Amino acid sequence: MVETTQQQIDINKAAYVLKNVALKTPLQFHRKLSGKFGAEIYLKREDLQVVRSYKIRGAYNLIQSLTEEQRKCGVVCASAGNHAQGVAFSCRELNIKGVIYMPAITPKQKINQVKMFGGDNIEIVLIGDTFDECQTHALQFTEENKMVFIPPFDHLKVIEGQGTVAKEILEEQSNIDYVFVPIGGGGLCAGLIRYFQTYSPNTKIIGVEPQGAPL
Repeated sequence: MVETTQQQIDINKAAYVLKNVALKTPLQFHRKLSGKFGAEIYLKREDLQVVRSYKIRGAYNLIQSLTEEQRKCGVVCASAGNHAQGVAFSCRELNIKGVIYMPAITPKQKINQVKMFGGDNIEIVLIGDTFDECQTHALQFTEENKMVFIPPFDHLKVIEGQGTVAKEILEEQSNIDYVFVPIGGGGLCAGLIRYFQTYSPNTKIIGVEPQGAPL
């Protein structure tokens, strides 16, 4: 992953960029879970975002930071769903051309969602039986056409955007003992760690993933 430093990442600035794009989702008290575990448990409702996930935060924060020349060249991404929707939405919002590579086995519902968010600003390419194969084609296309690749997690601007989730959490609850965060590529977790290290260093961040998921 790209090396991160305090100087390079500015999550507060990303929050300003995203204020009219990403919803400030509620931190919702969950009575049943709280009773079951004897603790105050809250859920950060990123499923309420327009693209149904936090991915819009990182995708938009990166794409809006591109130079005018880069914007004219257009962007490319590889994704099986959530990141693709975030990129598609951002392309339409910023009027940028985007080419979105998705594995050939992607469910039609996800493909239709990407089309809906991107409209005429995007082109979808279905290729490969796995994500890795799909991404290989996407990277090759990006290089051949001098476009900009938008990674789902491995970029400072993406980490900045995802880190705005932490800022919103602390704005609602300033005294938090633990945060449990799902780990896929690590962009969300990296952003949360950076923000909590600065503003709530006693909070413990615990990464989780499905049992049996690739390490």
